[in-house]
Amino acid sequence: MPPVPSVPARRSSLLKGLTLALLAAAICALLALPRAGQAQALSIHVIQRADAQALVPVIRPLLPEGGYVNAYQGKLIIRTSSANFDEILAALGDMPEAPRTVSVHLRRRAGGETAGGGVRIGPGGVSAGAATVTRQRQDDYRINTLSGHAAAIGQGTLVALTGTQYPALMSLRQGIEVRPMLTGDGRVRLDIAQRFERPAGGGTAELQGAASTLMMVPGQWQPLGAITVTEDSAAAGLAGADRHSERLSLPLEVKVELEGQ
Repeated sequence: MPPVPSVPARRSSLLKGLTLALLAAAICALLALPRAGQAQALSIHVIQRADAQALVPVIRPLLPEGGYVNAYQGKLIIRTSSANFDEILAALGDMPEAPRTVSVHLRRRAGGETAGGGVRIGPGGVSAGAATVTRQRQDDYRINTLSGHAAAIGQGTLVALTGTQYPALMSLRQGIEVRPMLTGDGRVRLDIAQRFERPAGGGTAELQGAASTLMMVPGQWQPLGAITVTEDSAAAGLAGADRHSERLSLPLEVKVELEGQ
């Protein structure tokens, strides 16, 4: 029968076992800590940039091992670590985004109709007559500008206006002014204003205009609105009576296109 160990011997054995267990736990904890220089986790980051394709060769040398960068529809898709992504953002902060060229098209169809009639009393008796004149006209404008920059196109006429003590010279203009701005979803926010001014005869002028802001899908015509003017007049006297009616309609359509699409 083996001898029973004494109390001090049993206590020494327990302390030795506890020390070995603590040492093993410390070693496991050290092994679980990240090693110096160990590669960090990589994730996908997306940046909206109109010049994304041109930035790919600039960003590629900045990426860590296992990272990549691609360009797709005005976006940079970057696989990298969070720390490296912050470095890339800092580098791009010194590189202003290149604006895109936007073509703005405006189509305006001017349709007018003039109707007149009356009764005349003359030496030969009483005569009546009526006539209708229809007019059609289409104006097409196209202007290129950079995203975020205003542009205008038009034509002008200098006329002398009467009806005042001193005749005044007035510049009549026809044309458009636009300011396109690209949005993150690939559409174009378009601020547009148009003027349609022309002499009306008798030393007077017709002044018409419209201004609006639209969200445009590149390549699609979109109604901008319309200007409709109706004027009726009648006169009567000893020599007879006259009736005059005029209607002018200006429907407007606009389209934008992006360079390279």
